[in-house]
Amino acid sequence: MIRTFEKLTEEEINKRKLLYQQADELGIDLMSFDKDISEADERRDIRRAVVLLGTGQEIPEDLRNRLLARMN
Repeated sequence: MIRTFEKLTEEEINKRKLLYQQADELGIDLMSFDKDISEADERRDIRRAVVLLGTGQEIPEDLRNRLLARMN
């Protein structure tokens, strides 16, 4: 099976860079998103944040605060 890759536009590249930057600021590693997280609430918060970031939406303040608190 041969994989073909689409060439991204500059805008798409910039959107992805921003996505990874925002996720990193919240302590979310998108490259190892499927890591074993034992706490269901934490897993749910991370998934919600990833969906919001991936669709260009703002992270609600309460969710942002929970994610940032887990980083400390």
